[in-house]
Amino acid sequence: MRTVVHNHDNLTYQDIDEVVLRARAVMINSNNELLLGYLDNTYQFPGGHVEKGERLAETLYREVLEETGINIERKDYVPFYQIKYYSKNHDGTGINRYIEFNYYLIYTDKKFNLKKRKLDQYEIDNNYTLKYIKLDELFDVLDKGMKDNERNVRVYDDLKNVINYYYEKYQ
Repeated sequence: MRTVVHNHDNLTYQDIDEVVLRARAVMINSNNELLLGYLDNTYQFPGGHVEKGERLAETLYREVLEETGINIERKDYVPFYQIKYYSKNHDGTGINRYIEFNYYLIYTDKKFNLKKRKLDQYEIDNNYTLKYIKLDELFDVLDKGMKDNERNVRVYDDLKNVINYYYEKYQ
């Protein structure tokens, strides 16, 4: 598993006021298509925040089911990439935040099921959708989306780095 750390302000863990852990699913089918969520003009891997008392694997199961309607099992996923962010004065809040993204590789031909999804209100209000994108077309799709939303630059850099590592390690 590869771990990437972003800590431009040289914060220590003792400097951190708030910890946010996330689990993300890199879901690839036998047609070499990646399943991505689309929200606020941004593509993203299905997944989300760890809730109180939850382990990362539990978060992965819950979030994948809530956002895609797909049930996954332990045998379906492999933890393979992690990004850690130390953020001083996160988004101007005065809070030093540690954010950890844990990516799990899931090979599945299960189709997303809109009837089984349980989106939160924000996802409903902002029309969270799912799209399959061919892996060999992904970077072109993301490059076009960079213009749609300033946040996409960081999000898409992470997404591209995760997929580049997938190619390096598994192809």
